[in-house]
Amino acid sequence: MISDLNKKQESISNSNVDWGKHYDHFEIQMRDMYKTISQPQNKSHFEMLRHNAKSYLSKNKVFCEIGFGAGLTLRYASEYFKKVYGLDISKMNVEYSKQEFKKENLDNIELHFSDLMKFDPVFENKFDVVSFIHGLEHFSKDDYKIILQNLKKYIKPGGIFTGALPFKNDYNFRMCPHCDKLFEIDGHVSSHDVTSLKKLFEENEYEVIYINDFNIHYAMTEGSTLQKIHRVLLYKIFKRKFFTQLEYIAKPL
Repeated sequence: MISDLNKKQESISNSNVDWGKHYDHFEIQMRDMYKTISQPQNKSHFEMLRHNAKSYLSKNKVFCEIGFGAGLTLRYASEYFKKVYGLDISKMNVEYSKQEFKKENLDNIELHFSDLMKFDPVFENKFDVVSFIHGLEHFSKDDYKIILQNLKKYIKPGGIFTGALPFKNDYNFRMCPHCDKLFEIDGHVSSHDVTSLKKLFEENEYEVIYINDFNIHYAMTEGSTLQKIHRVLLYKIFKRKFFTQLEYIAKPL
């Protein structure tokens, strides 16, 4: 039954969902909760970038994050890059975050409303680094063809696409009590491991620079010494997924 549901879910596209409306609510009304949830995801990913893309963390480079949420990664990036852009499908989140950054005197961050499924010539050939954290799992195979081609046009020659997503994402299905339709509670329509993510990039003409499902550098900076040892042993011996997410760097060909 679950296998059939998974196959059904993978055939669904989120392209007809009004995500701007959803994130107007989640990113504003539930901001503190989602900031707490996303903090380890964002910190781990940026730590990965610091270790595996040092040459790109430069005041001569321009950084962009797609779907920036509460702006945690934008804040990290503002210390390393000349200019930082945030593109988000929630107009309310764009305006709310602008006010936050203004109060914090972060004047090298610029925010814009944007839908990744729709190419915007304003951003063509504009960014050296594009980041997308916990976003790819919201798109189907057909959607990937569109968004990865749009991203190619946004990234400067020699630039990179980087991000993170759940490792072997488990679907969490519910049934709507009003319409009896099946839905995935987090809006996830795809799941990846290292092999499938690498294949996705190669099929869409991206060179894979880095993919891993366990950020050892980040895992060893959080908690006490015993917690760090315990965490690594659980992962190495029992494949328990503590502090794990797929993190990647790819370069358009």
